[in-house]
Amino acid sequence: MSKTYGDTVALAGISLEVASGEVFGLLGPNGAGKTTALKIVAGLVLPDGGRVLVNGIDALADPDAAKAGIAYVPDEPTLYPRLTGREFLRFVGRLRRMERPTVEKRIAFHESLFDMQAWLDKRAEAYSHGMTQRVVLSAAFLARPPLYVVDEPLVGLDPPAVETFHGMARAAADAGAAMVLSTHTLAVAERHCDRLGILHRGELVSVLGVRELAPGQLHDIFFRITGTGPAHARDYFSAGD
Repeated sequence: MSKTYGDTVALAGISLEVASGEVFGLLGPNGAGKTTALKIVAGLVLPDGGRVLVNGIDALADPDAAKAGIAYVPDEPTLYPRLTGREFLRFVGRLRRMERPTVEKRIAFHESLFDMQAWLDKRAEAYSHGMTQRVVLSAAFLARPPLYVVDEPLVGLDPPAVETFHGMARAAADAGAAMVLSTHTLAVAERHCDRLGILHRGELVSVLGVRELAPGQLHDIFFRITGTGPAHARDYFSAGD
């Protein structure tokens, strides 16, 4: 799939396949095209060229059927400010056409899992970013879809919530779901993903099996492939001018 915005090439014809039962990560610097790729898979952005198959469904020819099997978490999660977190999750359940008892049971599970008991019944306008993220992630897992598309899932989460997300992602994959998540953080990629696609300037430059890498190897591969590296901070502070 490919996508341009004016003279800017967001995606230069990338091709990838994510299997059931795996967590696939898109790793790359800011502006590499990760969010654009995920929005195309989620049906929020139309590609300029290429095909998108979701659970065997042509997402461009039948977008409604494709979206029915996807849970999408954006990089800037939002909730309806006048709704409580519980009301929002119930709303998602109705959109998914889930039975009310099932919705209530799963909301109770996530309320405990993400430690939301103290504030889930408060309006979302009072939530922090991390609280909003917990509700949005709960909404994604609520219907147990076959495909999760998650953009920077850990931003704003505290360590216990990060571990909770990791456990849910692995459990979803073990149950046969596929997950595509984006990150620009090497530690997140190593911790959560089975395979990684490295995006750089809109191109998929490499696909790696995370479990096949030695400790620290991803760091070296990433900076070599992208031609980037940490700034020479010590040189700055040791300079005389």
